[in-house]
Amino acid sequence: MRLALAVLLVVAAVVPISAQENPKGSAEVRRERMDKVNKAWDAQIERMRNAQIAAKCKADAKKQYSGIRFNKRRLFVKNCIEQARN
Repeated sequence: MRLALAVLLVVAAVVPISAQENPKGSAEVRRERMDKVNKAWDAQIERMRNAQIAAKCKADAKKQYSGIRFNKRRLFVKNCIEQARN
């Protein structure tokens, strides 16, 4: 009985070890890490670009429309941002 239990435990421990994939090489890990960094960098650049576009459009709207005409100013900003992105 003890022998059967010991064999069962050994088999249960060996099966997950043999099912594991080969570890990644250092070059592959480095490449994946750089891809993550590049994606984050690209996203940050895109956010900065969108903020600059919005700031420019808001400044142009402020020059053209007074504070009383807030609806026209808001519409102008919205259209300006859409045109700048396309």
